[in-house]
Parts: sequence; structure tokens; C-alpha cells
Amino acid sequence: AENIDVKSLYAKLEKGKSILMEYFSGFERMYIFTLANQRIKLEHINITDTAIPKIISFLDYFSDANKIIDDISGYNHYGNSIYKMLQLPTNWTYQNLVIIPDGILCFLPFEALITKESTTTNFAQMHYLLNDFRIAYNNSATFYLNGKTASSDKKSVLGIFPVFEKTNYELTFSKKEMQSIKNDFDGKYFKNSNATFDNFKMNAPNYSILHLSTHATSGDTETPASIKFYDREILYSELYNLNISTDLVVLSACETGIGKLYKSEGAMSVARGFQFAGAQNLLFSLWKVNDYTTSVFMADFYANIKNGSSYLEANHQAKLDFLNDKSVSNAKKSPYYWSAFVYYGGIETAEKPTNYSFYILGLLLLIGLFLVYKHFRK
Repeated sequence: AENIDVKSLYAKLEKGKSILMEYFSGFERMYIFTLANQRIKLEHINITDTAIPKIISFLDYFSDANKIIDDISGYNHYGNSIYKMLQLPTNWTYQNLVIIPDGILCFLPFEALITKESTTTNFAQMHYLLNDFRIAYNNSATFYLNGKTASSDKKSVLGIFPVFEKTNYELTFSKKEMQSIKNDFDGKYFKNSNATFDNFKMNAPNYSILHLSTHATSGDTETPASIKFYDREILYSELYNLNISTDLVVLSACETGIGKLYKSEGAMSVARGFQFAGAQNLLFSLWKVNDYTTSVFMADFYANIKNGSSYLEANHQAKLDFLNDKSVSNAKKSPYYWSAFVYYGGIETAEKPTNYSFYILGLLLLIGLFLVYKHFRK
């Protein structure tokens, strides 16, 4: 077991105006640690009779696009009972919540939990945890504590867009997604047959954001998780050897977060492969997502980053904007579409160095005015 410096952890949480919740699944109990205001609270719940069956019932709503729409009141009910069961904070002074999930909770979109049951069928008006907190996930408290602050320098993007035109794998909206990111960020964008693994590997170290719009699979007991480039499919374990110290990796792909569930290891997925390779922050999807809604969400996510939002805020705001977007139908506002994207990473962005020239100019102006005043007084 690793030792962790609790004082440093408190200091980082305080600086990031954050609450940290860590879940640990034992054999019979799930333990819930809450760290806030320089204190740790420990609770537990029974796993076998209570937690697991309820969580499985709730996750079943995300197994296909129609499940929530066909049973909105059931979704409201289960979403609220799990919100209460997982003892999420209610009297919040801070808006940032760091969640360290374990076991089956690695597949749970916490933002889509319901804080208050309602009878509305309008998805934009439901009471989601999303409305109370900006949520960042992490693999461990150590990972959170040692995470570097995202750079505030000008961002550049390496985009990988295999598109797979005229095949069964075609990603129709992928080109639109690429264009909207290109409008906001300089970088290198490989599409169709240029979107190869070698082009990715060679260029990855030179860009602050890596964006992969492609297919990925979570794998099963026989086959490991993998991600498709134009020329080949890469197993998640092959990503370990890449040296990626990039600021952000965005996996705009199907099922990038769901991998084999290893005890206390979280989902051994494509996303995890990128983390082992050194990626600081990650945005990825927990289940197969519709490529139209993905392109709408991604365009907004990048526009927010361009406007100076941190990655955490950009993800949070893109979801709220999606729910408030008049051009998106109510059915497409189902949590199935927007809550698939989870952000693993840091809360803060490095502060820009202070621009002292502004202050010097002001001081010179004051001295000038003072000298003019003295001259006229004489």
C-alpha cells in the first residue's frame, strides 16, 4: 500500500476549492471516504444486498439509447436512490468534486444521478448532480495529488480522424468534428488513410492536445480493449510504451472507458493505456455514443477551452450547453447522450504569468501627472 501525505492532499483540495470522494469495494461492504474542510469522513454500505443490484439496475438504463426514454420515471427513481446511497455531498460550499470510483462504479456516470425526483419528461429540467458540481474523476488519491497543473500556454492539437469512409465502420460526423476543432486550434490533422498509428506515434510528443475520433472496443474476457487507427488496431497494453506527456488526450470513440474490471484497478481500458503512457488529463466515453451528438458536444468542449476554460469547466459547460441547446431534440437530451463523456484529471489550470508592463505603464503615468501638477503649482 502507498502512503499518502494527507496534509498535502488537504492543501491541494483547498487550493482547487474541491471535495474528494473515494469509494472502495470490499467483499461485503463498500467504503466511502469523503475529504473536505481538512477532515475525513468514513461511511460504509452493504454491497451484496443493496449497492450492487441497485447500481446494475441503474447502469442498465445506459445499455441502449431508448431505455431511459421508455422509462423516465424509473430513471428518476433509481438515479435518486443511488445518489442517496452513495452519500454524495449535499450542503456544498465548493463546486468541484473529485471522485475516485472503484469496481462497478467505474462505469457509473455520476453527473447523471438525480438529486431530487421529479415527474417532468423534459430532460433539460431534471435535477442532475451535474447542476451542483463540476466533476473530475481520478484513479487514486495519489494520482490526483501528483497530477501536474494543466499548462496555460497556447494549445495545439494533433487530430486523428480515420473516418473509415465507404466501410461499415464509417464515422459520418467525424469530418464535421474535425472542422470545428480546426477552426479553433492550430495543429496537425490526419484523416482517412493518413490517420495511421505511426503518424500518431511520431507526432504525439509535439502537441498539447491529442484528439482521436475513431472506434474503440472495451474487450471482453477473451479479447483485450483496443483502439482503431486507419491501418491497424492497437491493444491498450501497446499504448503503455508510448511516452506521452501531453496535457490532454480526448478519445472521441465508442466505449473507450469500459475495459475489463480488475479488482481495485478500475477499468483496464484504452483510457487507462493512455494514462500509463503519461497522459495527464483524459476525456473519454463510457459506452457507445451517437456520432452526431458527439460532434455537437466536442465542438462546444473545444470552444470553451479556446475561451480560456479549464478542461474540467469545458466538459461541465459543454454538457449544460447541450441540455440548453434549442436545436437538440428532447429525446437527444437524454443522459444517455451527454453523460457518456467523463473527465479524468486535474482541476486547475496554471495561472498565466503576471503581465507587469501594465503596472509599469500606470506608474509612469502617475509620475508624469505628479510632475505636471508640481510644475503648475509653481
